[in-house]
Amino acid sequence: MQQVLIELQALCLARNPQPVHQEINPFSTEESSNNHNEVHNPHLKLPFLKFDGEDLSGWIYKAEQYFEYQRVLVEQKVQITSFHLEGIVLQWHHWLTKFRGPLTCPELIKAVLIHFGPTNFDDPSETLTRLKQTTIVAAYQEAFERLSQRVDRVLENFLIGCFIARLRDDIQLDVKIKHPTTLAETIGVARLIEERN
Repeated sequence: MQQVLIELQALCLARNPQPVHQEINPFSTEESSNNHNEVHNPHLKLPFLKFDGEDLSGWIYKAEQYFEYQRVLVEQKVQITSFHLEGIVLQWHHWLTKFRGPLTCPELIKAVLIHFGPTNFDDPSETLTRLKQTTIVAAYQEAFERLSQRVDRVLENFLIGCFIARLRDDIQLDVKIKHPTTLAETIGVARLIEERN
């Protein structure tokens, strides 16, 4: 019986040979190639996110993740970044390097934060406590999460209270009655109640 299994496996492999050195990108929408001369690369080919001045903290986070995953050398980070600047940010970078010369990575991050980041007067915790649901829960959730990730050292109970306190009146009381214990549960309950209403 074991001999039959071995022969069956050999027959299957002969009919459907598996490429040994094929690079596979699970995120690719293109048909995979059967070129056996490709060199296997254990890293996904991830695109570096373009930056146009919007969502600075998200862009910095993604850039740091990209550099870490791709093991980019420190001395290459500024040049790679400069290839992916667009619009007003590209103009600003060109102007800055024209007058200051080449920048180090820490200098570039500091300059980008000063020019495109929040001002010293921008307090995300204050903005978070003033945020109020005006449309659907999903939109409120998105704004709430975007702001709350900018607030350091905050307890989840505080976030739950802030989220519930600024829900629309027709949803707020029903969410309170459910006594959610996590922010994810709170958001889920609010969305269900909104759907029911």
